[in-house]
This record gives sequence, C-alpha cells and structure tokens, in this order.
Amino acid sequence: MKKTEALLWVDIETTGTDPCTDQILEIGLRCTSLDTSEEYARYESIVKPDSLPTGREFGYAFNLHAANGLLAEVIAASPATHSTQRIACEVLAFVTSQAETHVLHPAGTNLVGFDLRFIELIFDNAALELFHNSLSYRALDMTSFRLMEKSLGADPYAAHKGPKPHRVHDCLDTDIDDYRLFRESIR
Repeated sequence: MKKTEALLWVDIETTGTDPCTDQILEIGLRCTSLDTSEEYARYESIVKPDSLPTGREFGYAFNLHAANGLLAEVIAASPATHSTQRIACEVLAFVTSQAETHVLHPAGTNLVGFDLRFIELIFDNAALELFHNSLSYRALDMTSFRLMEKSLGADPYAAHKGPKPHRVHDCLDTDIDDYRLFRESIR
C-alpha cells in the first residue's frame, strides 16, 4: 500500500527555551493532508514534569502559563497519567500509528530548532530512533514563510494581534490557518 503524504503539525508549551534545562508542559500533534483539507488525527496532552523550576528564568513562562490556565492544569494533573515518560510513550504511539499510512512531514513554527529538539529529549535511544524513522526528513517550518513576508515589508503577525491563549490548540490552529493563506496566495 502506498502511503499518502501528510503534514504532522507539532507544537509544545515549555518552561523556557533551553531543551537541555527546561521542560515540556503541553504537547499537541495534528496529522493533516498536505493541503490541510483533511485532518486525519490529533493528539494533545498536558505534561507533568517531576518538578517545576522556581528560578527567575522561569518568570516569563510562569506568568504566561499562569494566565492561560496551563500551569494550574499541570499542577493538578496526575503523575500517573501525565508524566513525561507516559506522554513520551503516547506521542511515540501516535506518531508511529500515523506513519503506518502516511509519509509524515513535520510542520509548525520554529519546528526544527525548538519543538523537535525538546521532544527528542523525552525519548530513550530506542524510542528516539523509532520516532526519527517515522518522520520524513523534509519538514515545513512556518517561520520560513513568515520571514519571507517580513522581507517583503509585510507583518506576518498582523492578523494575530491582541491577547492569545498561547496553548497548543491555539498555536496549531494559527499555523494551519496561516499555511492555508500562504497556499492561497501562491495559487
């Protein structure tokens, strides 16, 4: 059976920007057709790390995630169902199941340098290899489109001004909506 090409949209919320010291608080994945007209599957979950940082460097993320309710959800989450290890298993199961019928092209904002780097660190070596083998090496990073818009004098964020919940579902909706607009402008 020939696999169909698909986009695997990825977004995470974290305690900071350093994958070596910061932790994932929420992860969202959506598998869509290349033109995004079809959504094949989605996965979203809170991640409850063993401990939350308390240092000054967590200040920005703390304020952001306290305001949007994510921090309260993380604190209230059960370690049995939302531990980093448990979510790593669920993410791997989701990705490998989608890879059975789709060639998965990772997609999202700051994907390669941020989201995927964080996600890679939640896996042991065997799981990491399986994760990588499930993904195409061809990725779609929305940052490229937005930087191109900026180079042409446009504001790629103009349509997204104002308060945003900054949760994975919102960020994925924004990326997919923007991708559709970029596709239409190229047509």
